[in-house]
Amino acid sequence: MSEILFQNHLFTRAPQQRLHMILSNLENLRLWDTEITQVTMVDNGVDITRQAPALNVHEHLTVTTSSSQVIYHSQGGRLAYQLTFTLSGDDTQTVLTETLSVPTSAGFLVPLKLVAPIAKQAFAQKLAALIILAESDWAVND
Repeated sequence: MSEILFQNHLFTRAPQQRLHMILSNLENLRLWDTEITQVTMVDNGVDITRQAPALNVHEHLTVTTSSSQVIYHSQGGRLAYQLTFTLSGDDTQTVLTETLSVPTSAGFLVPLKLVAPIAKQAFAQKLAALIILAESDWAVND
């Protein structure tokens, strides 16, 4: 069982298909998350290294997708989490909702409710960088 720690919402003129493509290919992470220093492809996902200090300096990430969602599953760091990106909208505008969920049994030294506002802001900044990438014509991995 898990609990939602926070949600971020953004509107963009980037097509849903481009956002879905960027998010689905984990090799694109370094293009919009500047804290990530290394992405190593492994059989069942990627191993990620971030600049310290970070909540998860090292973690293993897998991805699952549907037509309107891309879900990152993180394990191996100090905090396991699920990050769900939900895409909706029409031909002129995409709504991107980012939801961070953590296991209710997460054994973390600091109460997660204290960490949530800081994490929400940090994730919102990365989401803004994702939107800049998605609205650009920069090449990405598909």
